Amino acid sequence: MVSSTVALLMFVSRCWTLGPGPAYKGSMFIRMKEFPPAMIEVISSSSLTLTCSVTGSPTPTAAWYKDGMRLAGTKGSPGGLGEVWAKLHIPCVTPSTAGLYECRGVVGGVKTVVVETRVEVLELVPHKECTYTDRQEVQPTITGWFSNIMVQAGETARLVCDLENDSRKKSILWRDAAGNILKNKGRYQLRGTDLLIHKVDWTDMGRFTCTASNGFGADMVSTFLYPLRPEF
Repeated sequence: MVSSTVALLMFVSRCWTLGPGPAYKGSMFIRMKEFPPAMIEVISSSSLTLTCSVTGSPTPTAAWYKDGMRLAGTKGSPGGLGEVWAKLHIPCVTPSTAGLYECRGVVGGVKTVVVETRVEVLELVPHKECTYTDRQEVQPTITGWFSNIMVQAGETARLVCDLENDSRKKSILWRDAAGNILKNKGRYQLRGTDLLIHKVDWTDMGRFTCTASNGFGADMVSTFLYPLRPEF
């Protein structure tokens, strides 16, 4: 059995940070929080999902890359402090899926943390095709969101619900902590798939959920919003 100390060293060996020196309270900082596996084997024609999370101040962006190409994740930072998740979903694995993937977190455009995952594809003999006939017939996948975010009271909180390169018809539904459906009204504004809450106050504290759905299924994520005192 690998000890926790050795496991930690294994994580550190494949995770590095670029940018200014150590952070202090109130300064810019970033760190990887949820690590993906260092290596994963997946059967051809099956599906593959990779996730990772990054925390920092201001709230970082996180995205998955392969061969220098961005594949999925968040696209902007709302400020404040928070934890951001990036999810890459491949509904039908092929031999070309194999390779080295990177989860990159960036804060302030100057500090980056990176962790790698190597994917190996096992091919069945005879080759098995995907279980569905049309590769477009899949449920939507939310690829970027914040699990929690802290924003100063009086400011605007932007809760993201990113769906990467998904042009298929779908519906996006936001709900507050009480389960109420949110629409463009009062301090709430729907911008694309994101929810903006203007002039945040203590009454907004709680968990907001985003649900993306189509005729083949649904995906849902949630964000806990914590307003901070203005003098923080």
